[in-house]
Amino acid sequence: MNTKLLSLLQREATARLNAAEYELVSYTRACRGKVVDVNEMKRIRQLRERVESARARQLKWTRYRFLAESGVL
Repeated sequence: MNTKLLSLLQREATARLNAAEYELVSYTRACRGKVVDVNEMKRIRQLRERVESARARQLKWTRYRFLAESGVL
């Protein structure tokens, strides 16, 4: 694959990861100091899952980029 394309995909995945982490931190900070109900816990769980999937995607594209730069791909 083209290293420029892989670099672009990695940067996009990193941006999505940063956005997901920011949303999770903002939401949990807003819930701090109060009793969290079931809907809020569900939302926090969804945000954590989104962060984990974004992290996995970012690691995948980083790996592909390094493989391409080393000449394996």
